[in-house]
Amino acid sequence: MWYGYAGKLLRVNLTTKDIKIEELDQQELRKYIGCSGYAAKILYQEMPAGIDPLSPESKVVLSTGPVTGTLTPSGGSYEVCYKSPLTGTWNQARSGGAFGPKLKYAGFDFVIIEGKAEEPVYLYIYDGSVEIRCAKHLWGLNVEETTDTLIRELDDPEICIAAIGQAGENGVLYAALMNDRGRAAGRGGIGAVFGSKNLKAVVVNGHKGVKVAQPEKFAKAIEKAEQWLQNYPFQSIPLFGTVGLVSLNNSLGILPTKNFETAYFEKAEKVSGEVINKQYNIKRRACYGCNFACGRYTAVKNGKFATPPMEGPEYETVDMFGPICLVEDIEAVIRANYLCNVYGLDTISTGLSIGFVMECYEKGLLTEKDTDGLDLRWGNAEAMIKLIEKIVTKEGFGAFVAQGVKRMAEKLGPKAEEIANHVKGLEVPAHEPRSESKVIALQYAVTPRGACHMHPTWASTFDFGQLECGMKEFGMPWPPEPIPAETPTKGKAYRYVALQGEISEIVGACIFHSWGTEGSCITPQLYAEIVSALTGWDVTAEELIKAAERSWNLKRCFNGREGFTRKDDKLPKRFSQAIPNGPSKGAKVENLDTMLDAYYEAMGWDKATGLPTSEKLKELGLEFAIN
Repeated sequence: MWYGYAGKLLRVNLTTKDIKIEELDQQELRKYIGCSGYAAKILYQEMPAGIDPLSPESKVVLSTGPVTGTLTPSGGSYEVCYKSPLTGTWNQARSGGAFGPKLKYAGFDFVIIEGKAEEPVYLYIYDGSVEIRCAKHLWGLNVEETTDTLIRELDDPEICIAAIGQAGENGVLYAALMNDRGRAAGRGGIGAVFGSKNLKAVVVNGHKGVKVAQPEKFAKAIEKAEQWLQNYPFQSIPLFGTVGLVSLNNSLGILPTKNFETAYFEKAEKVSGEVINKQYNIKRRACYGCNFACGRYTAVKNGKFATPPMEGPEYETVDMFGPICLVEDIEAVIRANYLCNVYGLDTISTGLSIGFVMECYEKGLLTEKDTDGLDLRWGNAEAMIKLIEKIVTKEGFGAFVAQGVKRMAEKLGPKAEEIANHVKGLEVPAHEPRSESKVIALQYAVTPRGACHMHPTWASTFDFGQLECGMKEFGMPWPPEPIPAETPTKGKAYRYVALQGEISEIVGACIFHSWGTEGSCITPQLYAEIVSALTGWDVTAEELIKAAERSWNLKRCFNGREGFTRKDDKLPKRFSQAIPNGPSKGAKVENLDTMLDAYYEAMGWDKATGLPTSEKLKELGLEFAIN
């Protein structure tokens, strides 16, 4: 009997059209708990190094965890795990909504997709039955059109659909997979991977539910979680959505602006969350089972940037299409968010790629001859919107920008590389490593998928938020040193920050709910109570931390096998330069190597290579990853 899990893994080969259903091994699954942890095991063992992410041989894993689809307040998540065509690294792209729970209700914890269909197809999964269906009539449609068409054809308004738009079909390297219309598995190019396989969508629905081993204990644990979350330290997230961070971050000098040249935007009030919520907000939206409801539907009723209702924009999107590009028209930002959602684009990579070419234009590295006549001066909102359309179709200059910042900079030369803000090819998100948090500077450098603010967690919780998230009793250095400090203590602390965040990744939870302290968030200790009652296993917080460490190390091994080592754990040049103005004037990153040394040592990794040692892998039962 399976509790907390569906207990099954689905394999689909689009080339041969083979469909296979396998029973999961409980003992093996427990080592990784689930979601991206177990997906890391699958991809490491089944996908050899050097495979082209856009080839038929590459594999994609849709993954859920034990809390996915349960009453756990954070249980609306699923993750897509794959090798990124943008970076060549491990990548996982999380999304909320209801797709993950519906996949589990359909009878599967994991879906492995490989091969390439001869013509466009979609995968239909319903209560344990699986079909590969023709999608030729869907090819060329955007995400909204695809979703509406499938709901009509299947005559089932309860289905959940994860689909790519034209960006994925055309192979834009930062194309997203969109589910539930406005939710994005955004970063790293999963949309391009789907497009390379001629896979337009995955459609799921089911009614199998999730069995709970100890219902009374589970109910008590959930009640405790809901009570604790009433004391959540970031109440602005449920109240105002993530866009509430725009004004706050600007006031502190931690709002990335002008392609990260500075961290303060004089016109920030024009693109603030207050303006969005007052003038453009339609209603709030929550993921499955979540009491935060941090999502927002917005619309622009008329004018040159008129936009129908769509979910978003989130904080990251507002910053990337607003301050990063010096655009002060919030209606243009809302329009940009809408286009990215319906065409299937990662808003972070799209916005920063546009900010990068705007700076190249300013510096004379690009001219109107290069840009197909687009005037890419800072703040040109109309040119920004036109460029998004060109990126999607890869028309002219759009094909150049569709490569992402790293490839563009390499082609434009050394002066462009000096202003290219990426790590391992992944564009830097909207958190400032010079002034917001030095721990997030370290996270940008070392996370498996490149510059990342959310996988495994928002590292700023430590020195910016002053929150230990339940890890103090396991050895996390406490209290935190001031934000400017770049000491070995910060490096050691990140071990605990990362493993705490990785727990959410493996149980299948939204990371937002784990930020706080005992009594104000879902700590590792409380997740252990929840998972124990759910599965019937006697899971401790220590076991969750060990499983998280196993997952974190295996993702590092995946990248090591692809040739990524300490030499790649570095930051863009801009972050070693002082912020020129605003409240955080003078801040910069100076001692990354000091924090790296301490972090590698705390993790049990070799300082010279930055890779897990044989001893560490044996300790974790990952002997198969020793090479």
